[in-house]
Amino acid sequence: MARRNAARAGPSQTQPQTQRPTQTQRRGGRSQPQTQHQDEDEDDDQEEEGGGNEDMEEEGENAIVAKANDLVRLALFVEQRRTILRRDEINKKVLGQAARAFNRVFLFAQQKLRDAFGMELVELPSRAGLEADAAPDGESSQARPTTGLKKRAAAQGSKAYMVRSCLHPLIIEHAAQTYPEILEEEGGDQGTLFPMTLDDDADDDDDGEVPPKFYGSLLSWTRSDQLGSIGILYVILALVLVNGRVMPDNELRQHLKTLRLPSLPNALPIKLNTTSTVRSMNLDTFLSHILRQGYLDRQQVGGDAALKGKKGAGTKRLRTQAEDIEEGRSYEWRWGPRAHCEVGEENIAKFIAEFMVESDDIDEGAAGAAAARRKREDTLKKMYAGIEKASGGKLAELKAA
Repeated sequence: MARRNAARAGPSQTQPQTQRPTQTQRRGGRSQPQTQHQDEDEDDDQEEEGGGNEDMEEEGENAIVAKANDLVRLALFVEQRRTILRRDEINKKVLGQAARAFNRVFLFAQQKLRDAFGMELVELPSRAGLEADAAPDGESSQARPTTGLKKRAAAQGSKAYMVRSCLHPLIIEHAAQTYPEILEEEGGDQGTLFPMTLDDDADDDDDGEVPPKFYGSLLSWTRSDQLGSIGILYVILALVLVNGRVMPDNELRQHLKTLRLPSLPNALPIKLNTTSTVRSMNLDTFLSHILRQGYLDRQQVGGDAALKGKKGAGTKRLRTQAEDIEEGRSYEWRWGPRAHCEVGEENIAKFIAEFMVESDDIDEGAAGAAAARRKREDTLKKMYAGIEKASGGKLAELKAA
């Protein structure tokens, strides 16, 4: 299944840049406690990497390949639900007693995902890692206390993984183009699978049924993602980015209200097509949904946040706006780890710039076509620079695998 990250003739999406395979290398040995304290998680990693071969040597290479195939199936199943795959789940469902062979199994599974599916596993950054990346150079290391007993260093990785596309953007660009023969075939299937599309009054139906659209492309957008909700997600990510990478909850809701996405409990502005088990949802449910998936991160800044500390963020059901106001709570929205790994700040900035700059068709044979094209490119660069300035600093590249 191809992911939804491409600029195409149909709905506009952003394609992550192709990443070369990378894997964290084991350090030659542990540092002395007197000179540098090691994180306990790093100790666990070293044990897994150092002893990974012992448990599997007796079973041989076939056992590694079999477990890698199991990991591929598990990763694809988790991705279908847009959830996060955690290291503990891999150890329990795939590795079993051979948990120390994680690195070898992971490498085999990664290669199979790339070769057979055009996808790859990428470790999500922790909140501490994202905050360290966002901090000015040198600030995070100087601000950490160095006195006292052994302290846990802030882990950059979360030991949680997601699956994303690693197809080259050129491949997706061609696969997203409309082909007449495919469009004709999909049109026939649409009338069979969704007869309501043949009814001229289908658009006036009040039952919320929205049949999936078809685009005549090699990528089956019709049977994969809910493109309408993805568009709303990208708008939210764009709003947060140009607001200095953080946006208060009330401001976000006010902006969405102007787009006819109110926060009323009985309003169901998020429409999904008939391939979904849910036809529509309200804004709070949608925000909870993308919060659980890791696209957004929410942190409490008012009320009892001081008592809860960082636990004020949470990923459970969002309370309604009325409940928050009554109890004196306020929140801030930031990008979540999945957005940094799947979409990327640079790609969202390009998405905004291309949307804001008019893209009139330029006749290559017409006089002044080259000048018009250069003018549009200059305007795009200026728009991109303005977005970068509004974000508060240099835009981050897509997180590498």
